[in-house]
Amino acid sequence: MKRLVMAAAALAAVCLAAGGVQAKPIPDAGLTIEEVKAWMEAEGYKVSIETYESGTRYLRTETDGVKFDVDVYDCDKDRCRALQFNAGFNMEDGLPLAKVNQWNLEKRYLRCYDDDENDPHFAYDANLAPGGSYEALKDDLDVFTGFMPDVLKFIGW
Repeated sequence: MKRLVMAAAALAAVCLAAGGVQAKPIPDAGLTIEEVKAWMEAEGYKVSIETYESGTRYLRTETDGVKFDVDVYDCDKDRCRALQFNAGFNMEDGLPLAKVNQWNLEKRYLRCYDDDENDPHFAYDANLAPGGSYEALKDDLDVFTGFMPDVLKFIGW
């Protein structure tokens, strides 16, 4: 009996010492746009760094034929603590505000808004730091891309 108790205690100690798999942390200062690009490429995306007319840089990529942008926010120098995944669709007749409101009422996480030509944009925000991990960032990206079939059906694309 004594051996059984000692064996169980030893097994418990090994399990506690091993702990769970540790998530790979994102630095508290966030990521550079180049680091986000490299991470997305490692996830299998073809990514380019583009520049808006304002001079702000962003990433351009696609999933299942749907192009989308990744904008960086809360930046200090080159390190950014938040991202926004954004897919916009140029529609001949736009998307009526009632449809936009319907999406926002019925769906969680991915919000919809119209631009000045009533073209719909679907956006998802992701905080990187402090306390973020690459695993959580992958989950954020998966949530965004996972919505694309619903988005395409919703707008009749």
